[in-house]
Amino acid sequence: MNASPTEAVPALRASEARIYARACSAGAVTVNDLEVETGLPGEEIRAAVRQLRTLRLLREADQSESRLIPVSPDSAKLQLLDPMLHEVRRLQDQAEAMRQTFDGLVHVYEEAASDRLKRKGIEVLQERSGVRWAVNSMAASATDEVLTSHPGGARPPEVLHESVGRSRDLLERGVGIRTLYQHSAHFDVGTAAYVEHFTALGTQVRTLADGFPQLMIFDRERAILPLRDQPDGAMIVTDPSIVDFTVAAFERAWAAASSFPLEYNRRQVMETSEDVKLSIMRLLVNGEDDKRIADRLGLSLRTCQRHISQIMKRIGARSRIHAGYLISQYDLLNNPSARTDAPAERGAGAHPDRPCPTGGHAVELG
Repeated sequence: MNASPTEAVPALRASEARIYARACSAGAVTVNDLEVETGLPGEEIRAAVRQLRTLRLLREADQSESRLIPVSPDSAKLQLLDPMLHEVRRLQDQAEAMRQTFDGLVHVYEEAASDRLKRKGIEVLQERSGVRWAVNSMAASATDEVLTSHPGGARPPEVLHESVGRSRDLLERGVGIRTLYQHSAHFDVGTAAYVEHFTALGTQVRTLADGFPQLMIFDRERAILPLRDQPDGAMIVTDPSIVDFTVAAFERAWAAASSFPLEYNRRQVMETSEDVKLSIMRLLVNGEDDKRIADRLGLSLRTCQRHISQIMKRIGARSRIHAGYLISQYDLLNNPSARTDAPAERGAGAHPDRPCPTGGHAVELG
């Protein structure tokens, strides 16, 4: 059972340990001595000696090939480990050299990829300052219309303040502006005041519960889209096919949206509330948690949870999972009469034509 110095070293067999102990006791031994003193078969002794010599625990005595003397374990260990450690150091040096080579090529790849994207009509901006410069530059050169959509509810005051001059300049030059917000923006004083001011100047503003992306489109030729997982970055798109797709997405959302209410209108408030609740119900059926629903609809977590509580109470759901089941089972997303016209004496989640087994209140989400 021989092993080279670079292979795993097995544990000593009993015969090998016995022969090594005898050599240490005698100071020097021969194979013949070992046969006599141990009583082991000659072939087993010779195999054990070969293994002990491989492990550097036995060596030939000077000027005598037949006599074997023991070597201390520390000395044997150094003899075996030195080549291994040398090989480890060599591999470490090789790995470091390879790492430096590859690291040196990263910027080459990234610059080439950036140039390639630019040639294909996409430019990636990593920093907020670059995005701000691009927005201002494109707005300054726009001649026909700017389309913007801003999911996430109310817009931060600093963002509204920054866009005041840009929007006023566009409108004064006769450039149209259409903007989409989420319904939750109705209830933010700053956003509502901004909309009222610029609607009077010609901006068109609509709102939708959910289902539209963040984007800015200039003259249907250039678009600015967000980067995934990089909130400070964005991409500039000039590829005609991608821009056309982006415009189509905006127009679909615009057609489904309703005008931003500048004055209190009870009917519109009820319709907006219904739209928000429908979106919440849809996300409940999809298994989204409260925080994810709130983020999707631009609501505070507390407001979102209040809506969910109202929905569960009105359909008689005992839990969020039960609510998702009732919404799906009785087709409440696609059947307005089941949501608003179900008689109170029917059970929770009741369909007008079917009794509901759960008991509770009628479904009214207006």
